[in-house]
Amino acid sequence: MTDTALALIELGAVLFVLGMLGRIAGRVGMSPIPLYLLGGLAFGQGGLVELRAAYDFGHVAGEIGVVLLLLLLGLEYTAVELVTGLRRSWPAGLMDIVVNASPGAVVALMLGWGLNGAITMAGVTYISSSGIVAKVLDDLGRLGNRETPVILSILVFEDLAMAVYLPILTTVLAGLSWVSGLRALAVALVTITLVLVVALRYGRYVSAIVDSADREVFLLTLLGAALLVAGASSALSVSAAVGAFLLGIAISGSTARAAVKMLEPLRDLFAAIFFVAFGLSTDLRSLPRYWGGQSCSPRSVS
Repeated sequence: MTDTALALIELGAVLFVLGMLGRIAGRVGMSPIPLYLLGGLAFGQGGLVELRAAYDFGHVAGEIGVVLLLLLLGLEYTAVELVTGLRRSWPAGLMDIVVNASPGAVVALMLGWGLNGAITMAGVTYISSSGIVAKVLDDLGRLGNRETPVILSILVFEDLAMAVYLPILTTVLAGLSWVSGLRALAVALVTITLVLVVALRYGRYVSAIVDSADREVFLLTLLGAALLVAGASSALSVSAAVGAFLLGIAISGSTARAAVKMLEPLRDLFAAIFFVAFGLSTDLRSLPRYWGGQSCSPRSVS
């Protein structure tokens, strides 16, 4: 059997199983995300059937899924709504940092992991997955609820805070100089400011650039712009999710409505693969050694 044929069979099996799992989730009235994660574990390393081709494809496809999730989430709201939400929710955003980052830092210090471990664990317990939250909100039909804008504002606040956190974390863990850390932080802040200015002030021009009466041209331009913005944001130490979300915010009017209608099927496909990719990247064979409390030395985190 050729590599191409094997890859098609494996990917087809994964997608078919995802469809069945989604049907089961729909019948019991739950989000399919937990079942997608379990499906990834079943097809990953140490699972029932290990599919290497699915893993290779799932990594890139999963990243595209995150981009599409946040892009369509941004298309649901305008720049004015984003600014208003951030102005109203910044106290909640600060409280979110205190409530969620503190436990991770405290536990790391109690385990003797040192300052580096505390900084790392603070980020682990603080940040939420924008992709997972966006998917759950959509699955449960809560995008139109009154509390959803506040939730999204806190998510955006977290992602913007990560633009400050990640350069600091990289500097600490890599042992770089503070000059290098400050330089990376400055680049991230300038990038965020630039993207925000474009989204808020020049959104109509962004809409005009991606809009087209030809569906094929529209799809290629829109998807290409989303991946370019997300990739550039990631390269500049800013969350790719933030870049995709802000691009969605910048696109408005009839262009946004047409974009939502066109991208929804692609979002559903790649978002499902995104969650499967989590399971695929987990080696079940490595889990038993941690069940008895054995793990790597805490000192190794510092």
